[in-house]
Amino acid sequence: MIFYLKAGMRTSFETHVQEYDSWYDEHSKVFDSELAAINKVLGHVHPEQRSIDIGVGTGRFAQALNITHGADPSLGMLELARKRNIVCTQAVAENLPFKNKSFDLALMVTVDCFLIDLKQAFSEIYRILKPDGRLVLEMIDMNSELGKTYEKKQPENKFYRYARFRSVEEISEFLHEAGLRKVTTVQTLFRPLRMIENAEPVKYGYGEGGFVVISAIKEKHDS
Repeated sequence: MIFYLKAGMRTSFETHVQEYDSWYDEHSKVFDSELAAINKVLGHVHPEQRSIDIGVGTGRFAQALNITHGADPSLGMLELARKRNIVCTQAVAENLPFKNKSFDLALMVTVDCFLIDLKQAFSEIYRILKPDGRLVLEMIDMNSELGKTYEKKQPENKFYRYARFRSVEEISEFLHEAGLRKVTTVQTLFRPLRMIENAEPVKYGYGEGGFVVISAIKEKHDS
């Protein structure tokens, strides 16, 4: 799921692959909540659709959501993703080695906060999407209580130490600049992670939940 902002971030993810992946086993209801929010806007992914998880990481989300392809710079992460039957490519989001208009669907799960150039990444996603293709993006809302907690604990977190969290408004602006029209926004994770014992509800909009999912579309008249 990760593209790296700094060299230290790359080291953290390359050397702690199993720890990163097992976090979702230890927090299974958080994982279930995120999946429910993504599915709310994603819907069923048809086998004939060409889909890609950009920042696929270990492939946990891609496998659960029937996403067929994945891109990530971490070879260690991709090794696990391949074991989950994801067709993997080593690449960064800002320079995707795929042809124009080659995918129906792109997924990004908590990737935006690690990117060096998010605007360039969105431009690349726009390029590889077919007309009417969709981007489904999950993010940590910096203005939520969960986002503020993540920021406060950044210095002690090996994975989020170098992250730059963003607001929904900033992400929406970048999407618009890239030619991707925001369609739907949903949110989940309304309580501290340590208190979540059951799957959290999914609500439309944003401003309450720590994790926000945005669906955006590349319109037909765009090239």
